[in-house]
Amino acid sequence: MLYNWIRDTFSQDAGLWIGTLGGFLMTFFLLMRPFRFLPKDGGKRVETPDGKTVVINEKSNGKTTGTGIVFVTVFLLMSILFLPFSMEMVFNILLMALMMVTGYLDDASTTPWGELLKGLLDLVIAIAAVVVFLCYNSSDVIIFGTPFHFPPVLYGILGVAMIWGSVNVTNCSDGVDGLCGSVSVVSMIGYFGIFQNVMPTYARMGILFCGVLVAYLCFNWHPSKVLMGDAGSRTIGFMLALLAMHSGHPLIILLMSLVFIFDGGIGLIKLALLRIFHWNPFSKILTPFHDHMRKRWKMPIFSIPLVFGALQVVFCLMAWLIFI
Repeated sequence: MLYNWIRDTFSQDAGLWIGTLGGFLMTFFLLMRPFRFLPKDGGKRVETPDGKTVVINEKSNGKTTGTGIVFVTVFLLMSILFLPFSMEMVFNILLMALMMVTGYLDDASTTPWGELLKGLLDLVIAIAAVVVFLCYNSSDVIIFGTPFHFPPVLYGILGVAMIWGSVNVTNCSDGVDGLCGSVSVVSMIGYFGIFQNVMPTYARMGILFCGVLVAYLCFNWHPSKVLMGDAGSRTIGFMLALLAMHSGHPLIILLMSLVFIFDGGIGLIKLALLRIFHWNPFSKILTPFHDHMRKRWKMPIFSIPLVFGALQVVFCLMAWLIFI
C-alpha cells in the first residue's frame, strides 16, 4: 500500500499532505471540464399543495450538478491510498460510496425523489454505520469531561439519529454558492486540530476531504459554475457525524456542525411541526435560513458563506476550549 511506503520512506504526515495535494489537483482538473454525463440543475419540477407544477432552483438552471460524485470519489481514492488499512475503514468507505451514489441518483433523476424514500435510504445507511462503529469501538463516551458507558443499544439509537440528522441538515444547507463546502472545511480542520491524537486516522481523513472540497470551491464560489448536489452534501454530513463519533465526544457535533444545524435544521423542524401538528411558528422565517438572509435581508450571495464560515470558526474555537 502506498501509505506504508510513504510512512517508511518519509513520514505519516508527509503522506497526509501528499494525499491532500493530490486530491486537490485531481479534483481541480476533473472539474475544469465536468463530465458530460453529469446532470444539469434546474430541470427538476415539484408539485405544490395546490396542484401547480413549479421548477425548483431556477437561478441555478443549466449549471452542472452532482459533481459530488467526482470529488467524493477522489476523496475515497485518496483515503484508500494514504490512510492505514483496517476493516472498519473499508466498511466506512463503502458506506460513504453508497451515500454518494444514492445522492447522485437523486441528482440525476428527472423528478426529485420523495422524502420518504430518501429518509429510508439515509436510515439504512446510518444503521449500518453505527453497527460498524460498535463492532470496532466501545460505546463509552465523554460528556463535558465525565466518562459515561452507554449500553450499545442506546448508543446505537442515538448514533443513528445523529448520523441521519447530520446528513439531512448538511443537505438542506447546500443552497448558496460556497456555503456547504466552506463551512464543512472549517469543521473538518477543527476536528483535526482538536482530535488528531485521539483519532489520528479519521482526523487525517477529514483533511483529505478538505483537499477535494477546496478544489470544488474554486468552481463553486459565487458565481458558481458547478454544484455538488446530494452526492456531495449528504456524504459531507455523514463524514461530520463519523468524526464526532470517533472523537469520543459525540456531543461536540452540536458545536462543530452548529451552522448546519441552525441553517438546515430550522427547516426540518418547521416541516415536522407543520406535518405533525399543522402548526408553523416559523411562518415569517424563510428556510433554510440562508434563504431568509438572501431574500429578506438582501445579503449579497458571496457574503453568506463568509458570515457562516466565520461563525463556524468561532464555534470550533469554543469546542477547542471546552474539549481539549
